Amino acid sequence: MISSCKKFLDINKNPDLIPDANAPIAQLLTSAQVNLGFEGGSDMFRYTTEIMQQMSGLASQPNQTYEYYRYNITGSDQNNVWSSMFATTLSDLELIIKQGTASPYYTGVAKILKAYEYSMVVDVWGKVPYTEAQQLTGNTQPHYDDDATIYPKLITLLTDGITDLNAASSLLTPGTNSTLYTNGGNFTNAKAQWIKLANTVKLRLFLHYSKKDAAFSTAQITALVNTAGITFLAANADNFSHPFYDVANQRNPISAFEVSRPGYLYADQRMLNLMNPKFDPRRPYYFTSFPYQGITAPVSLSTSSATGAGNVLNFTSTTGAAANMVITGTNIPPGTVSTGVTATSIILSNNVTGGGVGAGAAIVVSPNAFVGVSAAAPPGAANSNYSRIHTFLRGGVTAGTTPPFTYSGAAPQRMITFAEYNFIRAEAALRGSPGSAQAFYTAGITASMQEVGVSAAQITDYLAVNGTLTGTTAQQIQQVIEEKYIAAFGVSTEPWTDWRRTGFPTLSIPTNAISTVTSVPRTLFYPQSEVDLNPNTPAQKAVSLQDKVFWDN
Repeated sequence: MISSCKKFLDINKNPDLIPDANAPIAQLLTSAQVNLGFEGGSDMFRYTTEIMQQMSGLASQPNQTYEYYRYNITGSDQNNVWSSMFATTLSDLELIIKQGTASPYYTGVAKILKAYEYSMVVDVWGKVPYTEAQQLTGNTQPHYDDDATIYPKLITLLTDGITDLNAASSLLTPGTNSTLYTNGGNFTNAKAQWIKLANTVKLRLFLHYSKKDAAFSTAQITALVNTAGITFLAANADNFSHPFYDVANQRNPISAFEVSRPGYLYADQRMLNLMNPKFDPRRPYYFTSFPYQGITAPVSLSTSSATGAGNVLNFTSTTGAAANMVITGTNIPPGTVSTGVTATSIILSNNVTGGGVGAGAAIVVSPNAFVGVSAAAPPGAANSNYSRIHTFLRGGVTAGTTPPFTYSGAAPQRMITFAEYNFIRAEAALRGSPGSAQAFYTAGITASMQEVGVSAAQITDYLAVNGTLTGTTAQQIQQVIEEKYIAAFGVSTEPWTDWRRTGFPTLSIPTNAISTVTSVPRTLFYPQSEVDLNPNTPAQKAVSLQDKVFWDN
C-alpha cells in the first residue's frame, strides 16, 4: 500500500491541472473575453470614473467608494484587478497565442485582445512586466519594462493580429464561444469587426502620444488613415462591448455593484455641470431624475390640435408630463421647458416658431431635474438626495415606481465605441491629421446619442445649439474632449487618459481629499501583492500619485 501511494500519489503534482501544452483554446477565449467584460465595469472602472468625477462616492460615507473619491486608493486595493488582468485575461490569451499556431483566427483575436488589455495596464501603472511576463509557470517574478518601449510592441502585436485574421485558413475558428463580436457564429462578419477594432485601437494609442510627441502622433495617425483599404469602427454595431443578460451572475458588473452595494455611487455634479446647461438629452438615460419627475425615460405625446403661435400645446392626455421638463418637437426652440401642465395642455417657456406645431405632431417630454454630488461641497453625512445611475448602464427597469428601481442588468459593458472613434478623428484632425474635425465631431455626438436611444428630434435640437466647433484650436479640442467625456460614460480609464493628455475637462480635487494627494492623481499604486511577492517590482509610486505614464510627460 505504501509503495502504491508512492507511485500513484505524488503530492507535488496537481492531478487536475491541465498542462499548458494541452490548453483548450476555445474555452480559453471564452474565459478571457468574459473576464475582460467584467473587468471593464469593476474596480478599475470605479477608480477612474470617480477620479474623473463622472460618478461620486462622497454621499456613501464611510464606504469604499467614499475613500476612492478622496483618492485613498491603496496598493492593496489594486491586488484583485491586477490579478484579474495578468493571471486570468492575459494568461488565457497568451496560452491561445502559444498553443494555437495552427489556428490563426484564434491567435489573431487573442493578439488584438492582448494589445488592448496591455494598453489599459500601461495607461494606469506605467512600467509593468511585459517581456518576461506571460511565461506562465516559467517565470513568476518578471522584471518590469519601460512603458515607453511597450507601446510600439502593442502596435506590432495589433498588426500581427490582423495578419493572422487574414490567413487563408485556420484549423479552428471562433464561433458562438466568442462572447465578443459573436455574430451568431458567423466568423466572416466577426473577422471584419476584429480588424476594424485593431485599427481603432492603433488610433487610440497613437493619439495618446499627442502630449509627449505631437508630430509623431499626427504622422502616425495620418499614415494609418491613409493606408489603402484600412477599416475602422463604422457604426454602433461595431462597438467593442461585452453583452450582459438578465440572468444571475451574467448581469452587467456596474449594475451588479449597485445591487450589492446600493447607495455607494451617485451622479457627480461635475459631469452634470457639462450636461445640464445644454439640456443634454442623454441625462434621462444616464441618471434618474431628482427630485423624481415621475417617468423613467422620455415619453412621446401627440398634439390634439394645432398651435400656430404662442406657447400652449394641446393634447388628449399629458400623462407623463410635469412642470420643468424639456419639450422637444418641430418648431419648438431648443432648450424649451414646460412651465405648467394640465390634463390636456402644456405651457412652454418659449413661443413656437415658424409655422407652429400642427395637430398630431410628436412631442418628446423629458425629465430635466438632475442633481449630482459636489466635490466642492460634499455632504456631511451619507444621504440619497442625488440622481442615481440609470438604464444606460443598468438595463431596463423591471420593478419599482420610484428610485431606487430594480433593473435587468442587461446592459453591455462598453470598452471602445464608434462614438470614441469619431472623437479621436475629430481631435486628430484639429492636430493636423486628415479629415474634417467638424464632421467627426458631429458624428461622435450623433453616434453617442443614437446608442443611448435619444430621438432624432432631440439630436437635431442638441446639434443646432451645441454641435459646432468654435474658437481657437485649443478651445475646439476642449469641446471635443468634453463631448467625448460625456459619451464615454461607463467606459473605464480612457476619460482619465484624455484628462492627463489634455487637461480637459477641468477638474478640482474634492475638498476632503486625503492630505498626501493635493492634485488629481496621474497614476495608481502598484498592487501590494506585487510589492510583497515580486522582488523585481520597481519602488512603489510616490504617495502624491503624481508619477506619470510615459505619454504624460
